[in-house]
Amino acid sequence: MTERAVGELESRADIKRPTLPLWQNALVILLTLTYLICELAFNSRLLDLVGSLSTPDDIHSMERYGRALTAIAAALLVFQLVLAGNAWLKKRGVEFPAPWVAGMVFSLCLLTGVVTWQMVEWVIERQVAQSTGEFRQKSMLAQLYQQSLIDGHQTLEGIPLDDDGSQRDTWTSPSGKAFLAMLPLLMSSVSRYHELLEREAGQNLRDSISVQEGGLLGYYKLWLAARGEIYKDYLGYNSATETKGLYNGVAIPARLDWESFFMLEVVQNTLRDKLALPRDTRVRPEYPKDDALKQFAQDLQAPHLDHAMHQQLPRLQAALASYGVGGENEKRGEDAARAVIVPPIALMFSLLGALTHLAKLLYLLLLPLSAALLYIAPWRPVRLVNRHPLIFPVMLICLLLGLCSVMNNSITASPAYQSLRHALQGAEVTITDAPSSLRGDTLLRVIHAVSIGQSYSYPLNHALRQNVLLDFDFGYETRNE
Repeated sequence: MTERAVGELESRADIKRPTLPLWQNALVILLTLTYLICELAFNSRLLDLVGSLSTPDDIHSMERYGRALTAIAAALLVFQLVLAGNAWLKKRGVEFPAPWVAGMVFSLCLLTGVVTWQMVEWVIERQVAQSTGEFRQKSMLAQLYQQSLIDGHQTLEGIPLDDDGSQRDTWTSPSGKAFLAMLPLLMSSVSRYHELLEREAGQNLRDSISVQEGGLLGYYKLWLAARGEIYKDYLGYNSATETKGLYNGVAIPARLDWESFFMLEVVQNTLRDKLALPRDTRVRPEYPKDDALKQFAQDLQAPHLDHAMHQQLPRLQAALASYGVGGENEKRGEDAARAVIVPPIALMFSLLGALTHLAKLLYLLLLPLSAALLYIAPWRPVRLVNRHPLIFPVMLICLLLGLCSVMNNSITASPAYQSLRHALQGAEVTITDAPSSLRGDTLLRVIHAVSIGQSYSYPLNHALRQNVLLDFDFGYETRNE
C-alpha cells in the first residue's frame, strides 16, 4: 500500500484504526500469540499430569509453571493498556521520553506479574491452609480412588467399558483426564461421597501399593534381589569349615545345602523384613514361571499387599484432628489437599487466560484488517466489525462456552454422570469451615464444559507442545517416557 493510500486511509474519520503504532501493534500480536501457544501447551501437559499417577513434587512443579503463565497473562494485558494509554496521550500532545516510557512499561508489567503470582499462590495456599481435617483426609482417599480408576483396578459404574472390561481408554482420553482432574475435589468436598471413599479405602490403598511397586513383576524383581543377597550370604557361609556358623548373630549348622539354608528361620526372618511380609509367611527359594507367577502372587505378593495395607490404613483413617494444624498427619493432609485443589484451579486460570488472550488476539488482528478492507470496499459486515471489533471475539468465546455446556461426550452422556448430576443438586461444597457459595451442581457444570472443551482442544494443544515447544515438559516427566 503506497504512502498516499495510507494517508487517505488514515484521514478517513469513519474508519476505526488501531490505537497503537503499527510496530507496537505487531509486537503485542506476536507476544500474545507466543503466550497463547505456551498456555495451550501447558494445558495439555496439565491434563497429562492429572491423567497419570503423580507425586506432590509433580503437582508443585506444574503449579509454579501455571502461576508463571497466569502472571505473564496479566502482565501482557497491562503491557497493551500502558502502550495504548501512552499513544492516546501522544495524540493529545502529551509526550514522554522513550526511556521513561520503556521504564514505566517494564516496571508496571513486572509489578503486575509479581502481584498476580502472589495472588494466585495466596488463593491456593489459603484454601489449603484453611481446609478442614475432614477435607484433607478425604482428599487422600479421593486420590487413591482416582489412582485406582487410572490404573484399572477400579471401575466407575455407569461409565462405558473398554473391550477388555476396564476403563483405561476412557481415563486416558482428553475428556476422561479433564473429568479426573475435577473428580477428587468433587468427592472430597461433597459429604454424600465420603462413605464411598471410606468403604473403598482399604482396597484402593492395596492397589496403590501394588502400582507403586510395579505390580506383580516389580515385586517379583524385588524377591529376586532379596534371594540374590541371601545366596551371597550362603556362599560366604558355605566356604567356612567350622562345624557351626553364625548368621545374623544366630548359630546355625555347618555345611547345609542351599535349600536347607534358605528355609532356616533366621534366613526366613531376613527375607520377611526385606519383602515386608507377615511373620508366618514361608518364602520358597524357587517359584515356577510357567504358571505366569500365579503361585508367587498367591504365596508372597497377596500376603505382602495385605500386610502393607493393614500397616498403612490406620494412619490413613486416623482421627480428623491429626490432619489439622500441629497434627501428626498435617503435612500429608496439606499435600493431599493441594493435589486435589491445584489441578481444577490451574485449569480454570489456564482456560480464563487462554480465552481472554484469544479474544484480544482476534481484536488486534480484526481492527487493522477491517480498516484495510474498508479502503477497498465499504462492505456493511466489515464496517460493523471495524466499528465494534470486540463483537466477533466476544461472540465467538460465548459460542464456544455455550457449545461446551450443551454438547456431550461418552462421559457426560453416561448413566454415571447423569447420576452425579441428580445427586449434586443443591449439595454443599465444603473445603474450609467457612460456608461456601459454590454448590455441587455448579461445580459439575464446570466439569462438563471443561471435559467437552478438552475433548476437542487437547489434540491441538498436545501438538503445539510437541512440535512448537519441542516437547517441553513444564516440570512433569511422564514415568514411561
